[in-house]
Amino acid sequence: MLPGCLVWVAAAAMGLALFGCAGPGTKSTTQIEYQPDMYVQASVRPFGTDHVDPKLPAMRTPPAHTVPINYTPFPQPSDVTGVDSIVDPLPVTPAVLAKGRQLFDNYCIVCHGALANGLGYIVPHMTQPPPLILGAPLQFSDGRIFTIVTEGQGNMPPYRSLLDPAQRWAIIHYVRVLQLAANPSPSDMARAESEGMNFSHDLPPAEGPNGPIPGAEAIPRPGVNGIPH
Repeated sequence: MLPGCLVWVAAAAMGLALFGCAGPGTKSTTQIEYQPDMYVQASVRPFGTDHVDPKLPAMRTPPAHTVPINYTPFPQPSDVTGVDSIVDPLPVTPAVLAKGRQLFDNYCIVCHGALANGLGYIVPHMTQPPPLILGAPLQFSDGRIFTIVTEGQGNMPPYRSLLDPAQRWAIIHYVRVLQLAANPSPSDMARAESEGMNFSHDLPPAEGPNGPIPGAEAIPRPGVNGIPH
């Protein structure tokens, strides 16, 4: 029985010794690891060097015209140079306009209002944004509006990370519809009258700086509703 007891004692002592070496902070060298690739991966570290050639930096300049997977390369200039030459590439279809309205109501309505008149839900609690249906915005090109939505302007944050390019272009088509609805031409009105259309109840009330503004009065005009000349 004595040899058996010695074997048991020796095994227990070895187990205690191994257990004592496993405590945190007791060793300065890496112990034997199972599947070390799970811990030490061949990933690129910022400002590190290449795994194959240590003389080269890990971060390389991508080849020309490289784009990420699933990226749609619509023009997205970061400045205003040449933006007026960019035209909305999406077709004007009921599906595109419906998508543009959905996105506008989700992302833009809170500031710009349902009619793009600048009377969003933030008014009068926050600064009223300029209306998009009169004045200078009527002269903005598709490319300029796209750049403003992408990069932001003034108090408006950039939406490049929230809306992909196609979604931004769909919103622009819908903004054009709102602009046309607020500024119908005489021929548009004549056609509407000939077809018996009545728009008197189409405009919902909006919250203005001094309280609710009913119907057609919600459309800002120079010198009216606090809109300067």
